[in-house]
Amino acid sequence: MKKKKVVIIVLMVLAISSLGVMKYRSKSMAADQEAVWVQASQVKETTLPIDVHAIGTLVARSADISPHVAEHVEKILFQDGVFVTQNTPLIQLDDAVYKAKYASAKAQLIYSENNYKRMALLGKVGAISKQAIDQADSEWKEKKADAEENEATLKEMTLYAPFDGVVGKCKVNPGDYVTEGQSMVTITDTKHLRVEYNVPEKYLPLLKLGQAVSITTEAYPGRTFAGTLAFIAPTINTDNRSISLYAEVPNQKNELAAGMFVDVTQHLGSDQRALVIPARSLVPMVEGEQVYKIVDGKAVAISVVVGRRMEDSVQVVQGLSANDQVITDGQLKVKNGVPVKVKS
Repeated sequence: MKKKKVVIIVLMVLAISSLGVMKYRSKSMAADQEAVWVQASQVKETTLPIDVHAIGTLVARSADISPHVAEHVEKILFQDGVFVTQNTPLIQLDDAVYKAKYASAKAQLIYSENNYKRMALLGKVGAISKQAIDQADSEWKEKKADAEENEATLKEMTLYAPFDGVVGKCKVNPGDYVTEGQSMVTITDTKHLRVEYNVPEKYLPLLKLGQAVSITTEAYPGRTFAGTLAFIAPTINTDNRSISLYAEVPNQKNELAAGMFVDVTQHLGSDQRALVIPARSLVPMVEGEQVYKIVDGKAVAISVVVGRRMEDSVQVVQGLSANDQVITDGQLKVKNGVPVKVKS
């Protein structure tokens, strides 16, 4: 009887132990089945260039060629649309009267100079008073000034190119009477352009003269033209809270033209510790964007603020740290707090 009771007790202990083992295995299997298989990537720290993009307009330096005195046009010394170098004569005005005036002034200057020299010699021997010598000296200086004025006016009868450039269409013809300040032709420096554009005021601390600028235009698909930041406005535009800038753009081959709209990329430096994740990690939300970070084997939804977007990756400026692990594939199968396993 006692042996029978012992056997029954042993069997009951074994049954209870077996039941516990089965429950444990069942829970482990259930846990394994609940875990979602995903792919993941670490948040990487890298160096990214800091750029700002804008729309700009190409502008060229130009000047109107106009006379300082009213006179008739005698000759046109250039052809419309040609390139000329600095100091090339462009237009000749009728200078006959001014030549005569200069010749007369020069003759009077020679006479007054010789007269002063005679008076000075006579003064040394006491033949004339010092007052007479001073008067002769004054007349000489006056005639010299008159001659210089007439010479300058005569030179103004020929109009020259103020710098290297392309002359436009001539607005006058030989024989026309032109007035002081009247525009006769415009010359444009096509080899040295500048691009004018605006950037938001938040970039002011990063702007420095001499920074590189890249320019693209639909006229030359796939090509980039280089420029250098040459001007930063001292004040902010109150209408749109932006800063006016311009960059110098070499144009030695005359490929670009003033008036073109161009896309401008202003290079502001680099971010030495930028955080980057694969673009496919992002999950769009109504409030913005989020990622699933793996913490202790579970998916944790984290809201992030995105910076620059590259082809396959994005910069994260808020929400993650270097070496965090984020889910790149399988986000649609997980929820916040769900266990996950990473495929190797």
